[in-house]
Amino acid sequence: MAAIIINALVVALEVWAIPVGISINGFPGNYMYYTQCSNLLGAVACALCLVAQIRARRGGEGLTRQLRWTKYAASCCLLMTLVVVTFVLAPMIESTGQPGFYLMFAEGAKPVTHLVAPLLVVGSYVAFEADRTMSLRQSLVGLAPTIAYTAVAYPCNILRLWDGPYPFLQVWNMPVWASVLWFVVLLVLSFALCQVPRVAARASTKG
Repeated sequence: MAAIIINALVVALEVWAIPVGISINGFPGNYMYYTQCSNLLGAVACALCLVAQIRARRGGEGLTRQLRWTKYAASCCLLMTLVVVTFVLAPMIESTGQPGFYLMFAEGAKPVTHLVAPLLVVGSYVAFEADRTMSLRQSLVGLAPTIAYTAVAYPCNILRLWDGPYPFLQVWNMPVWASVLWFVVLLVLSFALCQVPRVAARASTKG
């Protein structure tokens, strides 16, 4: 029941937050943002888990491995969003003299997309939906959405179809070596963060 409540809450919050983002950024411009893509994935994963969990309470089949991995991928992407916003984007904005942490965590729908949804989705996955036998190699599934995003974002910036939307994607505003370094750092960070829900889930089993 706790899992059902959390997933329903995430879906409800995202149903409110996603249109807010679209109203500000337009469509499909809203999905230039990794944050918005990760929140959409989180909403879909939570909705699918919600349906499966309601069916399970009525005697139906429980969560499949594919569904658990979908929720895992969403938790990894939302954790990436939380970490990058907290330790990269907000400090960057603060360095320009603007209230970066306020803008990133208190403005519009950002309390949901940058903080509440990541915490709820990761917590829900670890507590209720984890594949607790997931191996290090299998955890690459959590990296797949980030690779897909960068596979679109970098070429679009190189071709000047996009301008960012994040400073570290603006390839024309930095040396080539800096763009390559950012790419490597972000992928390594993403893979490292993929291990957080996986390891936390395995640790909770032992406990």
